[in-house]
Amino acid sequence: MRSARRKGSAPGVHGGVLAAGFIALALVPLLAARLSGVEAIAPLHEFATALGLIAFALILLQFLSSGRYENLSGRIGLDRTMGFHRIAAYGLLLFALLHPLGYVASTFASDPSAAWTRLTGMLASPRLRSGVVALGALFLLVALGALRERIAWRYEVWRASHGLMAGAVALTVLHHALTVGTYSPEGLLYYFWIAAAAVAAVALLNVYAVRPWRMWRSRWQVESVAPLGPRTWGMTLISKNLDHFDFRAGQFIWLTLAPNSPPFHDHPFSIASAPAELPRLRLIIREAGDCTDGFGETEPGTRVAVDGPHGSFVLDGTGKRVIMLAGGVGIAPLLGMLEEAASEGDGRSFQLLYAARSPQEITCIARVSALQSQLNLSVRYLVDTDARLPAFLQGPVRPEHVKEALGPSPRDAIAYVCGPPLMMESATDTLLELGVPANAIHYERFDFGAGKGRLDRHRRRQAIAILLVLVLGAVLFSLS
Repeated sequence: MRSARRKGSAPGVHGGVLAAGFIALALVPLLAARLSGVEAIAPLHEFATALGLIAFALILLQFLSSGRYENLSGRIGLDRTMGFHRIAAYGLLLFALLHPLGYVASTFASDPSAAWTRLTGMLASPRLRSGVVALGALFLLVALGALRERIAWRYEVWRASHGLMAGAVALTVLHHALTVGTYSPEGLLYYFWIAAAAVAAVALLNVYAVRPWRMWRSRWQVESVAPLGPRTWGMTLISKNLDHFDFRAGQFIWLTLAPNSPPFHDHPFSIASAPAELPRLRLIIREAGDCTDGFGETEPGTRVAVDGPHGSFVLDGTGKRVIMLAGGVGIAPLLGMLEEAASEGDGRSFQLLYAARSPQEITCIARVSALQSQLNLSVRYLVDTDARLPAFLQGPVRPEHVKEALGPSPRDAIAYVCGPPLMMESATDTLLELGVPANAIHYERFDFGAGKGRLDRHRRRQAIAILLVLVLGAVLFSLS
């Protein structure tokens, strides 16, 4: 069973409470506007104003949702928080684009030409220039974020420019709100914007200055680097100061190797060891571009900046049987979970399906074999090529493999899935189809907010539902 200390140590806010708090903060400007005493105008005009107020609130909230604050997002996981951050960006951009259009909507129905003239006049007005600049910068910011992986742009360049552009957008919107806004130039809403902007500025300073300084504080360094397979390396870190580091197996860290500096060069890597091995952390890293292509040549003693631990992808005590599906280096967090289970005497049945393209890409077989003597652990290795070799089954992971691992009582199992995106989507869909409850399926993906699996779509629907509640708030504001 899981230890009581470990269960109670998980930080973070319940997902429902976090969503309710987010909605409340995004709608506070509407409440402050109604308490200002300013007389409301036509419903469409008020609706356009409400969308602008909500969009600005969302811009400022984005600084918090992207800040890796475990005290807020630790329970739901950073992957879900960042996925929502990505979806919320699309939503706030839509609200911002509709904001000026709402002011001419009523004219457009009766005289489209006059509406177009009025709209272009607004966009060309010197008085509204900061708002127009903010809208253009916001569009560019969201577009570059969405297209980052499709354009030849180094990660560190994008990371630095993303933060600077976000700060510039917030400042220009603040100027627009306080100089030409209907409700913002004075009263409660004025003080709300000043306070919220100050919090956003502190969050930005934390990400780009305070946290990078703290990442060096634990004095991590590389102890060893060894090849595990084609373009795959095992890296062991060791620290001389662990006063501020306590993790659960399955969590991940953001890592930067000297002489590079965070936050422009940090990347997420799952921890492949258990807490019992501290002060050492083991990682499994596959070369995938950016900084990782040079990791194999890293010299022992190299200083390492570490931010973490992060993530809610950890083993809990529910379920009579634990099903694990790993693909490639996705074995890393699951291996750490198994070692943690072994160190704590977990007596449950464990089933591990480990898939890769070839036998050479199956890593850490010796470690897994050693764990079989300490746990009730059954292992199946699946490979796409050379499956005729002993100990390997023909891959990829198919429904019959998952069904065999689940056994006759899928509802008694808890599942953990980590691997390439397509593999995770297929595996989680199969688990749902075989009867494993959705709340018993745990997975973690670093392509935030992406995915076509049923669980991915469910997460997106939840995010969109939050944005629709905000739209409802705008409608009620316009009618009040």
